[in-house]
Amino acid sequence: MDAFKKKFEVEYERLNKAQREAVNAIEGPVVVVAGPGTGKTQILALRIANILQKTDSKPENILALTFTNAGVISMRERLLGVMGGTAYRVNIFTFHAFCEHIIKEFPFYFKELEGGRVVSDLERVEIIESIIKKNNFKDLVSFHDEFFFLNKIVIGILTIKKEGLTPIEFVQRLPLWKKVLLSNKNLY
Repeated sequence: MDAFKKKFEVEYERLNKAQREAVNAIEGPVVVVAGPGTGKTQILALRIANILQKTDSKPENILALTFTNAGVISMRERLLGVMGGTAYRVNIFTFHAFCEHIIKEFPFYFKELEGGRVVSDLERVEIIESIIKKNNFKDLVSFHDEFFFLNKIVIGILTIKKEGLTPIEFVQRLPLWKKVLLSNKNLY
């Protein structure tokens, strides 16, 4: 028994019945719903390893998607632990990184995005700083630092994006949010 199969067997034995069912399902999609720290990443890593052992699939034909960069790192580490260097051939992306990869790989399908790129964290901050400097926002003033609220603005924008609000939807909701906030007697 080679090291790959032996490591897989050791990790497989640690799973409960439901986890083993997910790992054994090598055909079609599987949904694993569980809370944080319950072994979802390990299950996915073992399922990938199981697919590679039991089918003629190649590692580069596997795609694993996650929501965060931390998830990508964790998945790669789990795969390395089970299958060694072969893990580097498995495609693991965040959803955003995968979409960016597809746009770059097939630009002829995305002509309207030609030359486009994702803004870096530093560029995002610089853009917001320039907006603050160019405008006189009376409610965003601190006596000590004109950029005091910059981090909260960045977090707010990311939250709005995560919730899927368009700029128009966001603006339309502002009056209601303002009313709710100002009606809170404990706000001041």
